[in-house]
Amino acid sequence: MFLRLLSVFLVATITPTIAAAQTLDREAQREVVTHLETALRENYVFPDRIPTITAELDRRVQSEPIESEEFAASLAQGLVKASDDLHFSVAFDPAEVVADRQAKADGEATTQAQRDSERAANFGFRDARRLDGGLAYIRFDFFADPQYAQETAAGAMRFAEGAKGLIIDLRYNNGGVLELAQFLMSYLYPASKEQKFFDYFYGENGVRVERSQWNLPAVPGQRSADIPVVVLTGSTSFSAAEWMAFSLQKLGRATVIGEQTSGGAHPVTRVPIDDRFMLQVPFGQIRDPIDGQDFEGVGVTPDLVVPASDALLAAQKFLLQPQAEAGDADARWALIPVEFALSGGTVSATDLNDAAGAYEGRTLVRTPTGLVYRWRERFVLALDPIGKDLFAAQGTDDYRFRLVRENGRVTGLEHVWKSGETNTYRRLD
Repeated sequence: MFLRLLSVFLVATITPTIAAAQTLDREAQREVVTHLETALRENYVFPDRIPTITAELDRRVQSEPIESEEFAASLAQGLVKASDDLHFSVAFDPAEVVADRQAKADGEATTQAQRDSERAANFGFRDARRLDGGLAYIRFDFFADPQYAQETAAGAMRFAEGAKGLIIDLRYNNGGVLELAQFLMSYLYPASKEQKFFDYFYGENGVRVERSQWNLPAVPGQRSADIPVVVLTGSTSFSAAEWMAFSLQKLGRATVIGEQTSGGAHPVTRVPIDDRFMLQVPFGQIRDPIDGQDFEGVGVTPDLVVPASDALLAAQKFLLQPQAEAGDADARWALIPVEFALSGGTVSATDLNDAAGAYEGRTLVRTPTGLVYRWRERFVLALDPIGKDLFAAQGTDDYRFRLVRENGRVTGLEHVWKSGETNTYRRLD
């Protein structure tokens, strides 16, 4: 049953493999629609909507022959139009039909091709690192089958161990297996606390099944139950990504920063329509553990609404500023470039040209993209502007450089250490 639950919450868009083109005449189109309507009656969570949907599908049957891929796209458009549910999808993919049936016969939640694709994509995990100021950052773009993704997911969560705050980036996450969300969310609660994440129900063999997901009693590595958490969202955050953001927000465990999400709340299953076409269909509902609500067709509303492109910087400021105000020197140091970037601060070409030159024991060299710092004739570091006449050295956060000016002219270069110590090098040219 656990594997079955993995498959029913797999919400990635069906991507057809290459298949020989077929042309469907009116009779063949009608046959596909008939099988599709049967699949809807057997699986769709809202049976009262089926008459409206079938009427729309019937209108998609054309008198002229149509290519199979084009017809699948038309049926998918009709399903979404009649239901207003973005989870619907139809694909012409005979090979996928065979693979799906074989996977289910083998008791697997996904096909071998899907598992290979997930593994090649590092199970969706694109980035896991520590940011300046003691923050941890994790980005993943889909929720993979935890049976195979658990080790990678646990490795990503280890970046949060000992951090002062955690940023989970779901701006580009299109959903997937909800059990992976359960696994990741469990790291944010102590093992001693029983916390419900989701309530859900679905139909199976004509029987309504009601269940809940709770935090797991054991996870690999250490939990991060006491640090502040920010979840980043965008308009392309979908389904399981929305549920993770929504539930953590409802539970008061995370602050959501970014854009309103797309509003796909329903779990789905994938079933063959016949030997050629696959259908992705919503077959259940999920509810939050606080109010029993969802966000279907509405999306998740962030606590702090900012453009998705600015959300990471906004999250860093949100986490760093209270620490800086409380006297955390590392947070104050890390906040400077974040605020400069959020302000849209730039450095003119004239300022960069003015800075280039020889200083005591070192030089600043102008490049097509900015400045580099050279010393001892062999060491070179690129510099990034982070304030008025202030530059960070790429690859290190231990020190920065500030231009010294007299009457507007650059007369020296100040080496500023995080500890507060400084060295000033006189300009020689």
